[in-house]
Amino acid sequence: MDELVSPLDADQVSAIATISEKLKLPFGEVREIYKREFERLAMHARIPNFLTVLTMRNVQSILRGVGKRAALS
Repeated sequence: MDELVSPLDADQVSAIATISEKLKLPFGEVREIYKREFERLAMHARIPNFLTVLTMRNVQSILRGVGKRAALS
């Protein structure tokens, strides 16, 4: 996939909302991280069908890691 995806489709917006609610974080904060991670994965994806699922998993891991570091500080 050579193009970066700009506008979010309905599945992506739903994924962002799910992460935002689950982790109790602002939608906008999750959206920015989600977009960066989705674009990073999309550049090398051979099968783009699973990008939303992979991105959700990665974003949750990133955000949980940020929360753990903040709690330790």
